[in-house]
Amino acid sequence: MGQEPNRVTLRPVPAALQRFAIYETKTKLYIVGSTNDGTSCRLLKIDRAHPTMLEAPLVEDDDAEYSDAQIKEVLLMLDDGNKSTANKGQGLVQVASAFGIVGLVRFLEGYYLILITKRKLVANIGGHMIYKIEDTSLYPVSNPSSNPAPHPCESKYLKIFQNVDLSSNFYFSYSYDLTLSLQCQMRSNPNHTPSCTKFIWNNYLLQDLKGRVNDRWILHITHGFIGQYNISVFGRPIYMTLIGRRSKEFAGTRFLKRGSNDEGHVANEVETEQVVHDASTTIHDSGRYTSFLQLRGSVPSFWSQDLSQVIKPGITIDRASPFSTPAALHFASCLKRFGAPITCLNLVKKNSKESPLSVELEASIAYLNQFLPPEYHIRYIHRDMSHIFRDTSMDVMCILESVVEHSFKATGFFHNGPELYCHKLQPN
Repeated sequence: MGQEPNRVTLRPVPAALQRFAIYETKTKLYIVGSTNDGTSCRLLKIDRAHPTMLEAPLVEDDDAEYSDAQIKEVLLMLDDGNKSTANKGQGLVQVASAFGIVGLVRFLEGYYLILITKRKLVANIGGHMIYKIEDTSLYPVSNPSSNPAPHPCESKYLKIFQNVDLSSNFYFSYSYDLTLSLQCQMRSNPNHTPSCTKFIWNNYLLQDLKGRVNDRWILHITHGFIGQYNISVFGRPIYMTLIGRRSKEFAGTRFLKRGSNDEGHVANEVETEQVVHDASTTIHDSGRYTSFLQLRGSVPSFWSQDLSQVIKPGITIDRASPFSTPAALHFASCLKRFGAPITCLNLVKKNSKESPLSVELEASIAYLNQFLPPEYHIRYIHRDMSHIFRDTSMDVMCILESVVEHSFKATGFFHNGPELYCHKLQPN
């Protein structure tokens, strides 16, 4: 049966490198990356003789494909070649295995390889598997014996870095770009759509590898939440997948990161996507897929909170922006990524310490709409949910449904098949 007209599909699942074995000699690290079935392998070499530098030829990718038998032969040759008097009989030794390379990090002495040592399957979208990081490890690139007097602060910085729990809500996929929405994934030429760097949390750790190794070695790590649920609709199995992408730009803990930075990145921005598709098929070029996207984040202005007040810290507008620059940059980014129309739902409490934020946001949107064509105007809605919850005469769900219905009708949702017969929302 041929492909339906006006239908777009997910790109094919590539033969991704999913298993990694790390071998060492006194002078080099060898990393063998292989597909899940072991039929295709690649070899990466890292020079250990320059522990404080990462310049060519420190990282060398021979850009060749090997079969399982061929890579075993190469490893055997390397083992024999290193069993010499100079190496005191030590050949090639396997020191670690992993499911992915997060990147390289350096403190004061040399580089460390960050490896994913445990993973958990959390979702399957059209045959593209999505995993959660369960455990990681660090392995030193430099040979410890080559530096008998390490810097006294090296262990201190290493310990601080290891306090970052990479097993807490970090996700990856070998073949599905988690930084992009399903709609971007299903474009006719997805290879020309670059990843969204604001959601690549290991982007800095990969900077010494990108451009020097084949793209199949590069693994993008995202932070947030991914969950998949199997539900039944009139007896038909349906997968509903929730993907929460947290931006790495201007991220931080509550109260410490508020408002916007000078580039228009708002604090703790999260892009939430709901993907629904037929669970009876897991093949990339079949089945129906839908997606709906929404964005949340801090009010785009320069503000902070006084942490000296333990209970309900006050809000301070740190800098005035007569031209609403942070809001302009933020909404310009939204229009570029999602198009128009945009509905801005303000949930800040009225008549409270938070009120200055509402005044600032409403004034910024009114100012910006002066320069936008009518079809690009930002729709502003303010709902004090705290007040609504306290007022027993108000129907909370009814109020939320009215906001959602208007926005849903205005923006629509993505569907990969032909135009739907009916877009009307059912009253019940």
